[in-house]
Amino acid sequence: MTGARGPAVLLPGEEGSRPGMVDPWLADPVAAATVTEVDAVVGRDVAAWWRDPATAPDPVATHLEVVVTGVAGFRSLAARGLQPVVVAGHGVGEYAALVAAGALRLDQVVELVHWRAELLGLAPRPSCAGLAAVLGHDAEAVARSAIAVAGADGPLCLAAVDGPERAVLAGNRAELAHAGELVRAAGLELVRLPGRAPCGGPLVQKVATHLATALGDLDWSVPAVPVVPNADGEPTRDPDRLAAALRRHLTATVLWEATSRVLVDLGATSAVEVGAEPVLGPLVRQVHPGLPVSLASGPGVPVPIDVPGPALAGSLPA
Repeated sequence: MTGARGPAVLLPGEEGSRPGMVDPWLADPVAAATVTEVDAVVGRDVAAWWRDPATAPDPVATHLEVVVTGVAGFRSLAARGLQPVVVAGHGVGEYAALVAAGALRLDQVVELVHWRAELLGLAPRPSCAGLAAVLGHDAEAVARSAIAVAGADGPLCLAAVDGPERAVLAGNRAELAHAGELVRAAGLELVRLPGRAPCGGPLVQKVATHLATALGDLDWSVPAVPVVPNADGEPTRDPDRLAAALRRHLTATVLWEATSRVLVDLGATSAVEVGAEPVLGPLVRQVHPGLPVSLASGPGVPVPIDVPGPALAGSLPA
């Protein structure tokens, strides 16, 4: 879209959340200043809150930490010369991507992610419903076959297409158990994702309805670089398109395989994942085996600046 070449930045969501993942970034002044901004919005020392083992099961804490860590890490790397050609986030990581690219302010996203995580309490509990990953060759086709057997209008749905060898189903416990039999009969694995709300379909429609008002109040700007929304996998700098995609975010299938495919088309010569452990990088490598992928888990990592992208001076606006 810009003709530039350079790194893509990947920001993980719920699956990449780890207690204390922001701590390594606190040694960097730019990242630490970002966390201080969040302290003021939330009204507490968020790093200490996230470090407390008692907060580990709390989706409000875990979702906020992965989002804020993504933004803090991105700003730290940008201040050291990182010039991305595209930014993409998976799940709640899309909120971090929108802040990193400059489409939304950090303060409003912190409040929105807080509210979104609280609303997920309206979804069926993990003991009753959730997510399960289909792993193996042609995972999407096998997942869709399981959905067809369950019935297209039932609660079992495709929550994510993460790569050629991974798709995620959302549904009630009974439907997931039956899907597991079908998946294993096809020679693939079905792995339950513990503690995750069944995002990506009718089971979270009530949450999406309650969240709609807050989404409508967001103050959008044109981002500095394209963002690839989960809901359509199509890069854009158009605030209206980004807003429309975010309204569909909870109930739509996460099209991460499509996202991975467009990165190179946008000029990405490498990818940098800002997180505690590799989550998105291996999925991108399923699509682009030769693309260099690195993990930025703290401020000491090398910044890929060998091929320049569009100019981003220092950290992006809040």
